[in-house]
Amino acid sequence: MERGGPGLRGHRAVVGNAARVTVAACASFYLCRYGLGALVMSLYAAFTVVALGALARIPGSGRQRAATTLMAVPAGTVLVTLGTLLAVRTWAAVLGMLVIGFLVAYAGIAGPRIAGAAPGMQLLYILPCFPPYAPDTLDQRVYGFLLGAVLLAAAQVLVLPEPRTPSFRSLLADAADAAAALADHHGGPAPERALAQAHTAGDRLRPSRVPPADLPASPTLAHKAMAHASEAVRTLLSQLAALHGGAGASGSFRAETVALLQAIGGAVREAAHALRAGRGPLPSAAALQAELDPVRTRRAVAALERLGGDDRLVYLRRRALAVQAADSAVVLVLATRLLLGDRTVGENPAGHAFAYARARAPVLWWRRLSTHFTPRSVIFQNACRFALGLAAARAIAGLLDLSHGFWVLLATLTLIRTTSLETRSVVRQALIGTLIGAVAAGVLLALVADRNTVYAVVLPVVMFSAFTVGPLRGQAWAQGGFTLVVATLFAQVAPVTWQLAPTRFADVLTGSLIGLACGVLAWPRGAGSELRRSMAGVCTAVADAVGRTAAQVVERTGGRGATTDGSGIVALNRALLLAEESLAQYQSEPRERTARQPDWPTVLAAGAHARRGERLLPGRPGRIADRAVGSWLRQAAGQTADGYRALAERLCSGDADDTLRGDRPLDIRGLPAAAPPPPADGNPAGANPPGVTLPNAHTERAVSAALLVDSVIWLDTLTADLHRIRAELSGPPPGTG
Repeated sequence: MERGGPGLRGHRAVVGNAARVTVAACASFYLCRYGLGALVMSLYAAFTVVALGALARIPGSGRQRAATTLMAVPAGTVLVTLGTLLAVRTWAAVLGMLVIGFLVAYAGIAGPRIAGAAPGMQLLYILPCFPPYAPDTLDQRVYGFLLGAVLLAAAQVLVLPEPRTPSFRSLLADAADAAAALADHHGGPAPERALAQAHTAGDRLRPSRVPPADLPASPTLAHKAMAHASEAVRTLLSQLAALHGGAGASGSFRAETVALLQAIGGAVREAAHALRAGRGPLPSAAALQAELDPVRTRRAVAALERLGGDDRLVYLRRRALAVQAADSAVVLVLATRLLLGDRTVGENPAGHAFAYARARAPVLWWRRLSTHFTPRSVIFQNACRFALGLAAARAIAGLLDLSHGFWVLLATLTLIRTTSLETRSVVRQALIGTLIGAVAAGVLLALVADRNTVYAVVLPVVMFSAFTVGPLRGQAWAQGGFTLVVATLFAQVAPVTWQLAPTRFADVLTGSLIGLACGVLAWPRGAGSELRRSMAGVCTAVADAVGRTAAQVVERTGGRGATTDGSGIVALNRALLLAEESLAQYQSEPRERTARQPDWPTVLAAGAHARRGERLLPGRPGRIADRAVGSWLRQAAGQTADGYRALAERLCSGDADDTLRGDRPLDIRGLPAAAPPPPADGNPAGANPPGVTLPNAHTERAVSAALLVDSVIWLDTLTADLHRIRAELSGPPPGTG
């Protein structure tokens, strides 16, 4: 049952979409063709439904798809208008195709819903940009487009609609509740049920598990806040699970740790309630931060007393989890406040992580646009590939004066893939399917001749069958079915003969050859090589972040050459964004699994760990004052940074040697012992009762100790990530064992 379930759901989705497209396309076509007698309007209405309903891949529920379709109306109107006006000359249509083809494909940076609509939007320019040049029919074209879009939106809501999925906010709220349930346990291992719920809640927030329509992938402030909250709550869940499920979970916690866990639970519950309500009262981090600061310093002082043993790193890891969890909870609360409209979160002592909170929307969009405007971005590469292919197809169709040049561009649009290997495979299937479909269409046209009533009766059956079988059985069936759909539609608009079928095949052959040429000439290997370069960029950015952060926590001046203007975190975010897009495309491409691949998600995790260090450690008060300890930290950070730079060089070169196998996680045995501050008021260090404040000198050293502990734990995490990546890369290729 489990194996058949996803397949069954996929079949239902395909059948539902085919039904929606068939109902909307036939209704709009019949209304315009036979009700109003508007031939041009009927074609544009039907092809609008096909473009946005079948060719496009808009994700989401019925209401989400309908909303995306209606939001595309202004842009679609502009595209139909430009296509009509630029058809006056071949050179104008080609230039327009080049620019519009790039812009529409590049608009995919706005998120999955816009990216899914992009192929259909391309068709809205392609359809009117061919002769005859008829600006006097622009009103019919626009009216047909509007009618088709409205009827498609209605069908997406009313005809077998896709069910709603939980919103991203509700997923965040569920994860916050799971974190609060874990924080309620104040000693000993947490129940298996609570740990399982925490794992499930965190797993549901993984980008690969979130429905594409619900992903916070756009550069808007709300989506950035949701992504920030997701990272914080997933980190919080893993920290609390480690605190309650590790070797150090036996026994009860100290009173101050219990108070901190209670504050964590209260804060994240407030955040969960606010996320579900979508409005105030806003959650507060004040009580949590009041508990966090003294625990951080006492924890650090107590830890320094035990730095003489070989097991001190294990101890530090365990003791740091509670404070790190509290830090993550504070970030979650602040991200929730920002999501609900509080743009003053940057003024919080921990608000240095929200430098984007006061940025205006145009600035956020410009950052996203400029980030991907580089040949190193797979989105930029795909936009160039499509734009050049469509422009070449339009030029050839115009120069050869092909009678149905629209089909040439349609074939080019639907057959271009991101790798030459996949393009060749798809073109072969498409030509076979088109040939069979052309023969069937020729027989149909020869037998039925000019009897429109027969075509009108057959059209819904042909359309529903084509849009059902095509997605389920592959490109050959899709092209063959669409050939029949086109023949049945055109036969009702103008007199046609069986010769339309071979014309369709010739045009598809021309478009296929153009698509094949683009697949061979423009980045033919897809995202494989770009993925290694972008991951190498992440490793380089991590290395820079390690050195920069270490300098900032050791020296009050921030170290020579250290940046404090936020450019470091911007560079790291840019590297992560490009790498995530490359990985997403790489995972969607068919490939032979013969070469050893690094654990790419671990590389991204290392980037996220480095980003948290850049956000957390430099924003803390004080610096590590002990020169011996600071020197050790700088040296250890330098070794870790050098390891990431060496890994980046290896990823760029594709070197397969085994020289990196001997890497080890961070060795803390060389950390110099640092004496803890003297006890205050006769109490042992770290045992001050609540409300007792250390003297200023002692407080400064305690803050320095806290910063040291957090820095060591952060650096150890990055070094462990490096070890895992190298071990995976240096292992034997798959299938050699």
